[in-house]
Parts: sequence; C-alpha cells; structure tokens
Amino acid sequence: MKKLCMALLGLMSAFHGVSQVRGRILETGSKKDTTAIPGVILFWENTSINSVTNENGVFILQTSPETNRLVIRATGYDPDTLIIKDTTRFITLVLKSGINLSEVDVVYETTGTELSYMNPIKVETLNERSLMKAACCNLSESFETNPSVDVNFADAVTGTKQIQMLGLSGQYAQITKENMPYLRGLANGYGLSFIPGTWIQSIQLSKGAGSVVNGYESFTGQINTELQNPETSDRLNFNTYMNENARNEYNLNLKHRFNDKFAVGILSHASFNPLVQDLNKDGFADIPIGKQYNIMNKYSYNSGKGFEAQFGGAYLQDERKGGMFRSTVSSDTVPLYGIEIRNTKWELYSKTGYVFKKKPGTSMGLQLSYLNHEQQNLYGLHRYSGLQKTFYANYIFQGIIKSTNNTYKLGASYMNDVVDESYRYFNFSRDERVAGAFAELAHNRGEQFNVVGGLRADYHNYYGLFFTPRLHMRYALKGNKTVFRISGGRALKTANVFGENMAYMASSRDWVINSSDLNLPYGLKPEIGWNYGFNFTQKMKLNYRDAYVTVDLYRTDFVQQVVADLDANTQQVVFYNLNGPSFSNTAQAEFGWEIRKRLHVKTAYRYVDTKVSYNSGLMQKPFVSMHRAFLNLAYETRNRHWLFDATLQYNGKKRLPKTLSNPIEYQRAAYSPDFYNVLAQVTYATKFGRSDFNIYLGVENALNYKQPNPVVASDAPFSKYFDASMVWGPIYGRMLYAGLRFKIK
Repeated sequence: MKKLCMALLGLMSAFHGVSQVRGRILETGSKKDTTAIPGVILFWENTSINSVTNENGVFILQTSPETNRLVIRATGYDPDTLIIKDTTRFITLVLKSGINLSEVDVVYETTGTELSYMNPIKVETLNERSLMKAACCNLSESFETNPSVDVNFADAVTGTKQIQMLGLSGQYAQITKENMPYLRGLANGYGLSFIPGTWIQSIQLSKGAGSVVNGYESFTGQINTELQNPETSDRLNFNTYMNENARNEYNLNLKHRFNDKFAVGILSHASFNPLVQDLNKDGFADIPIGKQYNIMNKYSYNSGKGFEAQFGGAYLQDERKGGMFRSTVSSDTVPLYGIEIRNTKWELYSKTGYVFKKKPGTSMGLQLSYLNHEQQNLYGLHRYSGLQKTFYANYIFQGIIKSTNNTYKLGASYMNDVVDESYRYFNFSRDERVAGAFAELAHNRGEQFNVVGGLRADYHNYYGLFFTPRLHMRYALKGNKTVFRISGGRALKTANVFGENMAYMASSRDWVINSSDLNLPYGLKPEIGWNYGFNFTQKMKLNYRDAYVTVDLYRTDFVQQVVADLDANTQQVVFYNLNGPSFSNTAQAEFGWEIRKRLHVKTAYRYVDTKVSYNSGLMQKPFVSMHRAFLNLAYETRNRHWLFDATLQYNGKKRLPKTLSNPIEYQRAAYSPDFYNVLAQVTYATKFGRSDFNIYLGVENALNYKQPNPVVASDAPFSKYFDASMVWGPIYGRMLYAGLRFKIK
C-alpha cells in the first residue's frame, strides 16, 4: 500500500523518560463535516505498545524508542502505516469516508511551544509555529517570543545579540546543534547568528542540570537546535526577508529522496546589510554593514534493518563592518574608528546508530564531528585573531533492565580543542583533551513517578580527573495534570576569556588577566558550579479550554568562576578567579490559556537575583534585569489564512558598571531605566495543491524605544574613555520588516 511519507526520527535524543503521543481521529464526510471515530486501534509497528480511541476519538499512546511507524486499524478501512515526524505535538488524523486509509491526512496541532508532562526533565519545544511568530532570521532572534530566555544587544557597534538564561549569560547554557556541541570557544561571540531561522526544525530548551550523555558543561540548562532533516523536511522551502535597514536575506532548503533508504538535503543562506544608518547622530553606524554566505549539505540513510546514518558538512563566511563611516561624521578631519569582523568556518559530522530488533529497547550510536573556525577582528587600533580546531566523539549504548520501566545508557566521549588566540599584547594557545565515560539509569513507576540519575567521569589534560553527577525526579498526581520536578547537578567548563567577552573589545578598556596558574588556559582555573531546580506544572480546563500554570525555581552556585570585573577601574576590564560567593537565583511563573477558539495567551513574570563577589565586595551582576514580565497573544482565523501575533516585554532596571572616574560628560547612571518592548506580526497563509505560501509583515520595537547615548565618548573614540559595551537596551528604533515563505511538500 502506498505510504503517506517516509521519514525517521534521529536515533539520538538528549532527553529521557517515558513520553506519550496524544491525538484524535476524525472522519470527513462528503459534505466536509467531521465526526470522531471511536474504537480505532493504534500501535507502533513490531511492538506491543498500543492504544484505542475513546468515544471522542481521542487516544494517548506511549512512544516507542525503536520506531516512529504508527499502524492504525479502523473498522471499514484497510490497515495502514503512517510516519509520525514529531511525537511532541498533538496530532489529528483525518480519514475520508469510503476510501482506504492511504488517504489519511496528518495534522499537527500546536500553539508553538510544547511543554513536556511525562519527562523528568522539563523540556520546552519551540517548533515551526513558534519560529514563525517573529522575524527569527537566526538563532539569536528565535527567543524573542519566549519568556525563559532574554535576548540583548552585546554592544553598540557590532549588531551582535546575546542571550541570558537563569540570570547568566549564554556561555553557561550548553548550546548544542542536533545534540552535538555547538556554541563553544570562538563561536561564543557571534555563533548565534550562524544558524539561519529557516534551517531550524525545532528548539528544545531545558533549564537546570542537563543529561550526562551530552557532557559536563551545562550550568543553567541546555538549548538544542534540530535542523531540517532530509527524512522529514519539505522538498523545497524558500524564504526571503527585508527590513527597514535594508537587511535582506534569502534562504533555500532543498531535499531529494533517491529511494526509500537514502535522502539528501541542502540548506543555503545568503544575507546582506548594505545600508549605513546613524539615526542617533553619534557618528557610529547603528547596525554594521556586511554579508553572510552559509551552506550545509546533509545526507540520511536508513537500511531498514536497524542501521541508520546521518552525515554531512557545512561552510560559512561572515563579514561585517561597523563603527564610523564618512557618511556618519560631519568632518573629513575626524579619524574614523572602524570595526571589522570576519568569520570563516567549516565542519563535518556524522551520526550513526543501530537498533537491535531482537532485543527490544536496545540500540547504540556514535556521534562524530570536526570543526575549523577562523576569526579575524579589528576594533579601532586593536586586532583579535583566533583559530579553533575541535574534534568530538560520543558513543552511546542504550538498553533495558527486564522491562522498559528500567532503561540505562552507557557510553564514552572524547573532545579535543586546539585554540590559538592573540589580542593586543596577549598570545594564548591551548590544546584541551578530555576523555570521559558516563552511565545513566532511568526508572519509571507507572506514569506517576520517574527518576533519571547519571554520573560522568572525565579526565582533562589540564584539570585532571573530575566527576559530574546529575539527578532528575518527577512525580505526578493521578491523570498527569499536576507534575512536580526536582533536579540537581554539577558542571565544569573552561572560561573562553576572549570569545565570551568580545563586547568589551569595542572599547578603550585595557585588558588585565590576573593569572593564578600559568599552566592552565589563560592562567585561570576552570569554572565549576552546582545547579538546583524545582518545577511545578499544572494542566487544567478554564471555560472548557486548555490552560496551564508552571512555576520554576532555580539556583546556580559557583564553586569557581572567572570574574570579568568592570567596576575596579573604568578604563579596565579585569579577569580573575572568584574569591567568595557567586550565585544566581531565579523564580519564574508562567500562565497559558486558549481564551477563545484559536486565541492563545501566554504571560510570565521572572525575578532574578544574580550576585558576584568582586574584589570590592559582593555586588549585583551588571546588565541583568532583576524583574522581567512577558505577554504574548496569538490568533488564527477559522480558515487559518490569517495569523496574528503580538508580544509585550517588560525589562526592569539593570545595574551598570561604575563610571564616576570619567569626566562628567562621559559618566552614566548607576542603573538603567526600565522599559517596554513590543513585537508584532501578521501572516497571510494559503495553499496551492501541496504547496504553502505565506506573506508576513511585522514590526520590532514598535514603541520606538532607544537607549540614549549608547556609545560613551563617541566624540573621542581613540581616548581612554571610549566604551561601546555599556549597552542595556535597544540600539535601533522601530524596525519594520516583510517577507515571504514558499514550500512544496
């Protein structure tokens, strides 16, 4: 029988525990009215995992670690097998009366962000609907409509955006691409802009300690980006975008299936920023000009006998120029302060796996990747040069103990980072080699209780042997509508002093590194911390419609930390090892509800208390809002042709580094003001046969709020007072944008 589609989920998964597929089965009659079908039998192919639809056509089916091929049997229809691409979303199977099941339509119903209820690790999945709510030109802009991650400008001249999670900057979150290390080393500065939004299939966001399977570096959580897969992606996906600053982007994704075993995909991107604008008249371009070329080639193979493989490669070239231009200054005699940033990166990867069909629940996989990243930057008179070569290998074996209620993962990993950097009078080279082994055990007691415990042992050529324990527990009341989770774990990472602090290069600050051991990278000890977390999630019905409440409480405690001190001297940034307490406490409450049919609201409030022991004492970490609130409204018309989204963000005041030693005209307040930010977008969607066509129009920073005087001493860029890193708010004002999407299924 003709199958609807052929697609397989990747073998590897960063998250564990029992999960379920929820959905319903409807029948469409000749008059296009729909009725629920009770008594339909569903089961995963070659397994005993099954379910039956109730009187409302609704089913709940436990997922299978072995397959995503779903067999359905309904009275009056021939049995058929469907490929379920995404088990995290509620699905509707629509049958047409009087014909075979080969005419089933699979419809994924989603609000954009899905919360896990069965997983002991709280996971938020941002799918394609969420990414369509805003421009989402790249990964750094994909969190604009999510209350758990803050997006801010890193400085006033490079246009770079950075994220914060649980009150700490993005380097403390383990950011992976398809469950393999991504944002590390040189990529910390600009790497979030290297993944185009159209390439992203989904983003999985988990707070707190992650799984030991993925390494030892997760302090505040994990952000994993799944890219479009040749197995499941559209045959053609074209997207173009242009904004008020003349930024224009072009994305083209193609896929071709040679046969039922082998498929290939190409992801391509080109973007250009040609326009120099200085709307605040400070002599500096508000957004740098530049261009980016980015291409990835992916291959997927499934033998049909248990062996699967994904492999490919990518190449990126990113150039941007900022600072002062002749068109932004009033006199030809003024020396120009220039910014130039050039990134060249290529990578190769493979993921192979084997499922033992004679041993249910047993599989193994191997991840391999190699990265070469070169960066050449100019900040005024100072140059930064960096070269990183990284090899990564991770082997995972998964099995069960007596039943699927007890599963385990064993494995080993190896990481080799070779990094050479020079900046001003500094020259640093390091060759990190880390070999490790891990074990993780998951136990499920029905659907009410889950626990996942893991332990890593790693040997680092600089830091010696260290251990990484992690624990996640989940308890649910009957019906799984009330869920409690707790988590805890240890993390360690090497501080990438230059890559993680490039924003301070856009200043005249002298860099001072107070080394404690010259045999260590940068002469500084590794960063070590513990994270503890609690989550409460309640699912409910309000006015007969779905709603939820979730509360997160997390604390990150640093045992060792590399402190970047901007307060010791206004003309310096000083790096040294922590001497005293350093912590971040975060409390967040979130509420979501479908107020009316197809009208969804999501609102959240977060309190953050992040403090660091500086040489001058315990102080609030700069550039972190203590209070933040969020409101998102999303509406779709009945025919799903029009989609409306609006987001309101409240950003509380932030502590700013001290500037009292500067001349009065170059001083800044001790705290920034609080401010609001509004994003909105309207999309028109239609279909032509098996093609989708969307046109969208949106606005960022609709209130036109801008930070006044973002560049300190903009009139004297080569003086010791110049500083473009004192950024706490939007640099560019209101930004209109438009674009279109075209897909062929």
